[in-house]
Amino acid sequence: MSAVTAVAQESSVPFNGLVIDGTGKGIARMRVEVKGTQKRTMTDKMGRFGLTNLEEDAVLVFTRKGAKVEIEVAGRRSLRIMLMGEAISQADESQELLDLGFGYVKRREFNSSYGVITGDELRRENPTQDLETALLGRVAGLTKTNGELSLRGHNSLSYSSAPLILVDGSEVSSLANISVFDVATVTVHKDGSMYGQRGANGVILVKLR
Repeated sequence: MSAVTAVAQESSVPFNGLVIDGTGKGIARMRVEVKGTQKRTMTDKMGRFGLTNLEEDAVLVFTRKGAKVEIEVAGRRSLRIMLMGEAISQADESQELLDLGFGYVKRREFNSSYGVITGDELRRENPTQDLETALLGRVAGLTKTNGELSLRGHNSLSYSSAPLILVDGSEVSSLANISVFDVATVTVHKDGSMYGQRGANGVILVKLR
C-alpha cells in the first residue's frame, strides 16, 4: 500500500455490505446509491459492496432490473441484507463485515471524478457559451476531435470514444445546444462502469434547472 493510499484510508471510514437472496446466494450487479448524493457503487458477483464515509442518517437505494428498495443506515457501519423478491427480509449490522475494514471498498466506490460543477460556476466563467464549450475549458481530459467528445483520450477510427451523456436522465448525443443558463449541475465520471458497457468511455450527467 502506498503512503498516499494509506493516508487516504486513515481519513476515511469504510462501510461493507452484502446483499443476498432467500437461499443465501449473493445478488450480483445490484446498483447501490446513497440517496441525495453522487456516491454509488455496484455489488460484485458475490453480492458484496463497499462505500466510505456514510452519514449516520444516510439512506441506501438498491436497484436491479426495475426492483428498488431503500434501507436506512441508522448509524450502522455495515449491513447484511436479505431480499425476498422486492422486499427486505433482513437488514442487520454484521461484525464479520465490520472487521473487513476496507475489504470490499477497494475500487468499487464510484464518486465523481471531477466533483459537481454548478451552473452558477459555469455562468460566472462562461456567461455566453453553450455547455459543451464551457466544459471543454473546464474539465481536465475532456477533448473534442472530429466532432466527437472524449474523456479518456483514446480516439479510435473504428470505435466511438464518446462518453455517455445524460440530461435529466435521458441520453443525448451532444451538449452543444444546451445553454449554461439552463444548467443546475454537471457531474463528470471518467470511470462510468456503473452504467455498464455504454459508460465505458465515461459519463457526463447534466441536471437542468
